[in-house]
Amino acid sequence: MPGYVLHEAEGRSFRWWDYLFTIKASAAETEHGIAIMEFSTEKGREPPVHVHNGEDEVFYVLSGELTFTCGDKRLEAGPKDFVFLPRDIEHAYEIHSDGLVELLVITIATKDEGFGARIETTGSAVTRDDVLAYRRQVEGQRHE
Repeated sequence: MPGYVLHEAEGRSFRWWDYLFTIKASAAETEHGIAIMEFSTEKGREPPVHVHNGEDEVFYVLSGELTFTCGDKRLEAGPKDFVFLPRDIEHAYEIHSDGLVELLVITIATKDEGFGARIETTGSAVTRDDVLAYRRQVEGQRHE
């Protein structure tokens, strides 16, 4: 695969459950089981406690303040913080900040194509404009 650049909200974007992901590279594209996604969300849209079987999950916080739980550990994270959640351990997060929360999510699958592939096969495709409009809307709510 040749090198490439994808700008903000470029890639393949999906609304998956109540979440908005833009896939920058899938596990199949990287050929190493690594998927890289932009994730835009906000307080009140946290996932329930869950497990990624056979898949490590990494978060790089671009904006927002969160508490991740991983097993019995609580991990506080904010902008420019890195969070590693190992495979097969229950985890979740809670958002503390108002406004847009942006995360770079990297998954490393050992068994199949993993989380990114599930988003692409079960999510609803959205456009880059949809992603940018959502981000503007959430930021606008924070300033009202």
